[in-house]
Amino acid sequence: MMLSLRSMLTGAGVAALAAAVWWLVQLTADRETLRAELAAVHDDLGRANANLARANEAARVHRAHLARAAEQAWRWDALARDLQSMEGRDAPLSPFLRAAAERLYGPER
Repeated sequence: MMLSLRSMLTGAGVAALAAAVWWLVQLTADRETLRAELAAVHDDLGRANANLARANEAARVHRAHLARAAEQAWRWDALARDLQSMEGRDAPLSPFLRAAAERLYGPER
């Protein structure tokens, strides 16, 4: 009976050692998988940051364009108000002003 108890303890020890080795192998494989996933996520994050930087630059350029367009529209409105509020508006215009008014408002009817 002593021999069988010893062999059972040895078998249990070998099984525990095998389980520990298997657990360490799986742990190492999991760590490698996680490292690969982390590298892939890091690459994705780099691409996303680059896309975000390009989108921010495009938005900045678009805002600048809108600001220039608004400024130009404001200047044209101011010019139109000035032309409409001039005294003697019904007086004959110089050829230069007549051409400008025709471009702004169309030909007289």
